[in-house]
Amino acid sequence: METTFEIKPTLENPLTYNLYAVLIEALVAAGQTTGPEQTEEKIAFTKLNAQRSKRVHRTFEMLPELRETLQHLPEKWEWLLITESWCGDGAQLVPAIAEIAAATPNIELSILLRDENPELMDLYLTNGGRAIPKLICLNAETDETLFAWGPRPEAIQQKVKEFKTENPYAGKEELHQQLAVWYAKDKSITLQRDMLNLIKKATFCLKPVY
Repeated sequence: METTFEIKPTLENPLTYNLYAVLIEALVAAGQTTGPEQTEEKIAFTKLNAQRSKRVHRTFEMLPELRETLQHLPEKWEWLLITESWCGDGAQLVPAIAEIAAATPNIELSILLRDENPELMDLYLTNGGRAIPKLICLNAETDETLFAWGPRPEAIQQKVKEFKTENPYAGKEELHQQLAVWYAKDKSITLQRDMLNLIKKATFCLKPVY
């Protein structure tokens, strides 16, 4: 059973998706990245991710069943999406999640940077780690957590596990290349299926049982 915050963590610098996209463009222009570690690697990833995010927007097509389900949400939801500009998975997933949230007036999406929101992040760890992106769905009135998702669609996470098992000596760069290929072929479908299942489960639990 999900819980309600005793005291909701303070959200530091929550952004709409449009403002987040503006921030990324500004960082790319300045040769910077989000977070305290201004390394060449993270700066390069931020630039690459900006291009990938734009491609996701151009190619995103919502599943009809997901669109239909979103039209019948019985209450207002707040989606908190934790990420960073250098996160490769975030570049592939954050734009698609923004498209999904924008399909209904009952979801308000806020983008939060992980390193600025450690208190919130630490409530939703993945196997003890601060893996991102992480999506948290709250009842907007009660702050009850309806579901938490991330850092990857289940189907792609399974591919990662299989790749690591079959290629125990592969480096991060090789895995990142494989992830880019999987996401390009997937076209946000597995993410949407995950969201559809979670939304259906959350809305079903809200219906009274007689």
